[in-house]
Amino acid sequence: MERLLEQHPLRHGAHPTRGDGMCAMEMVAWLAGEPHSDEPRCACPVIAAFVRALNDALPSDAARNRLLRPLVPKLVNTRANGRVEALRARLAADAGLRELLPVWLERQRRHEEAALLRQLPPLEGDESIDAAVRALDHYARDQHAMRWVLQRATDGTPPARYVAGVMQVVRRMGDAKAWQLAVDLIDRLVAVAPNTTAAAEGVC
Repeated sequence: MERLLEQHPLRHGAHPTRGDGMCAMEMVAWLAGEPHSDEPRCACPVIAAFVRALNDALPSDAARNRLLRPLVPKLVNTRANGRVEALRARLAADAGLRELLPVWLERQRRHEEAALLRQLPPLEGDESIDAAVRALDHYARDQHAMRWVLQRATDGTPPARYVAGVMQVVRRMGDAKAWQLAVDLIDRLVAVAPNTTAAAEGVC
């Protein structure tokens, strides 16, 4: 498996055919034996949206292959039910708000705002998300991307449509620590439910 992955390095963007290259999610489709696509049926759409955003945000193919490629086999058969998708999206939003954004704020010497966001309760329901939006409005009004993610999390928008917004925080940081935090978050999203969840429910 590792030899096959090394023969096909990850590339930026989507590609018409596998011969033109593969991004991380196109490689997932390839490993799963699916038709060429960056939206493989076997993969969780929430994780896939986040991975596509990270794949294209990373600054080079070398970074993609060092950071993302080891995760690719783990993304096969991650599709689960709507409840798991919602949990994964909430986890991504929570990490963006209480982990990633405070790091960026500290780099701007906004230590008080960073500390206050870290102290917010986990995003576990609409009430906690509404409280988080109010906190952003009060302490970090300029964080429009994160506010947009939180609003979409409560207005009925499908999770796969808004989860990639968390990557805007990572892009603003734009350094090795930011990329590693994003990669670590993908591992945590995969771990929200076992890969057998999808098979047990007849989804994948």
